Amino acid sequence: MVDSSIGGFVRKLLALAALALSCGAAGATPIIGTVAVAGADTYTTNGIHFNGPGIVLIGTGNFASIVGMTFPIVAPSHQLNFGSATGVGVFTIGGITMNILTLQVVSQDNMFLNISGTANMSEAGFDTTLYDYTIAATRPDGVSSYTMTAAPPTPVVEIGTLFLVGTGMLMVVFLGRKIHGQDSHA
Repeated sequence: MVDSSIGGFVRKLLALAALALSCGAAGATPIIGTVAVAGADTYTTNGIHFNGPGIVLIGTGNFASIVGMTFPIVAPSHQLNFGSATGVGVFTIGGITMNILTLQVVSQDNMFLNISGTANMSEAGFDTTLYDYTIAATRPDGVSSYTMTAAPPTPVVEIGTLFLVGTGMLMVVFLGRKIHGQDSHA
């Protein structure tokens, strides 16, 4: 009698653990896809000034419907100061807004600027979603232009969590066998 109740308990516990591992966040609808935009700019050692409208060159997922759209760049995002960029909305295109969280100047000289960082993308009906972005600006022949690309970060496997769950499941099996083994020798 004890065998079947312990075995049933172990089976239920393993089923609950498998269900918990297979479930994602309830109701979460992240923004998906990638986007690339371009336009004219000028930049200094302290910041980048976006001149005039930008255009969406490439878009997938949520951004697919805005390919080819032009968008105005208005204050304060038209002037992106490297030291105070956090929270600045870079663009709103087709209902999708990009707000900078972090900004790092990767390399810079008088002919090339490379910036990378993280930003939140938001759109009505979707969860605010973390994105990685890069901005590259060049100045061939004195004319300056930029290209910005943004994509969700690559997910990282949480090895520690998997190890803890696996160890816990092995302990449940071990205890179940130990209890089962003690009962069959009685």
